[in-house]
Amino acid sequence: MFVRLMIQEAGEEFRATLSQRDDESKAAVSEPETFVVKTKDEAKRRARAMARELGLATFRVIDKAQ
Repeated sequence: MFVRLMIQEAGEEFRATLSQRDDESKAAVSEPETFVVKTKDEAKRRARAMARELGLATFRVIDKAQ
């Protein structure tokens, strides 16, 4: 399992989506969590915290913002 963070622009802020994914099929294991943040670093901190809660050392980032 891994944690995926997808970042998209939402006006002046960013829309971040956190999801837990299966290693083999890449399918979502649970409902994704979507939230709005002011900076990309804030979204990355939340992804890192979720990964640590699950006992994972890393997470994956998909940055669709410019």
